[in-house]
Amino acid sequence: MMATNLLTKAELRYIHKLMRSPSDITHKEGAGFHIDGGSKANALLMQLASQSQLTFEAQFDEFCMSFPLQLSEDEFHSLHLQLAPPTIYERGPTLRTWRLQLDQPLQLIEEDGEESPLSVHELSPDSLLVDIGNRRSAPRHFHLQLALPGQGFLQINARRVRELADGMTAYEVEFPEGRDAERVRSFLYAQHQKLHPELQPELPDDLVS
Repeated sequence: MMATNLLTKAELRYIHKLMRSPSDITHKEGAGFHIDGGSKANALLMQLASQSQLTFEAQFDEFCMSFPLQLSEDEFHSLHLQLAPPTIYERGPTLRTWRLQLDQPLQLIEEDGEESPLSVHELSPDSLLVDIGNRRSAPRHFHLQLALPGQGFLQINARRVRELADGMTAYEVEFPEGRDAERVRSFLYAQHQKLHPELQPELPDDLVS
């Protein structure tokens, strides 16, 4: 039996206010929490953050979202907690990463800027569903570039997982540039909001760009 929604609309609105726009990541500090739990509690949080990935989990009927938490300490030893774009999961018999089915496939780009024969039809933070175009067979590995709408190129490393009956090929992907993984999660979060507006009431226009 599916769990009920654990967050109210007011709580969801508050999460959205805390989310940072990717365009602001390298320019200014985003909104977040100021934490003052005392010296011992603050030290414990900093130790946990240095040894593991802290996350905030939001549970819904059909989805759950895992927001990475970024903890920092200022010169006065005050702690600041920020939410990064989440990984979205589909609930079911097994929990799996949500995949966006693209209305318009995204062509993968060679290092020289030319289009490759490969195009992306589904996208998740850690996988791609690829049409190999006029290639005779799907490559086992590739290193190409992906251009998300309205953004620059992302470098991706992909490893073939399996070939599907419909001619598509599933790939596992990694992003050599650390911020690129966050950009993909942010793009997917924005698309998920458009597809499921009931989960994102009164969403600010400039939340995710």
